[in-house]
Amino acid sequence: MRTSEHRMTELSDVFKRRFNARLLADFTDDVVAAYQNAPLGPHDDKTARVVRALGGAAIADKEIVISLGANGPWAIGRISLGKPGNFVRLADTFTSYQDALRSVFSIRRDAFLAPFISRSEIHRHDQLGNKP
Repeated sequence: MRTSEHRMTELSDVFKRRFNARLLADFTDDVVAAYQNAPLGPHDDKTARVVRALGGAAIADKEIVISLGANGPWAIGRISLGKPGNFVRLADTFTSYQDALRSVFSIRRDAFLAPFISRSEIHRHDQLGNKP
C-alpha cells in the first residue's frame, strides 16, 4: 500500500532531479569564468544561482575558508563529522581571501559535477583555466 511517506520520497526525488538538471545546465564555462573573475560578486543571475546552490550543500564534507591570522593567510578546511573537532584543515594556504574562495568553488564544482561527467572532462575544464 502506498503511503504519504512514499509520495514524499517520490516528490523529493523529482525535485532533486530537476534541481540538479537546472544547476547542471547553468554550470557553464561562462559562469565559472565569472566567479573566477569576481568571487565576491556582484554576480549575474545564473552565477548567483550556482554559487547559492553550491553554498547550500549539506554541511558534512563541506569546504570552508578559514583565516590563519588577523588578515590572512587563508586556508581551506573541510567539515568532517566524526573527526576530532569535526574539522580537517587541507594543506593549501592562500595569500588572499579571493584565491581561497576560488579554490573552494573549484572543489565544490568538481564534487557536484563528478556524478555527471567523467574525470577527464573535469581535467579538461581545469586545463582551460576554470580552476585557479
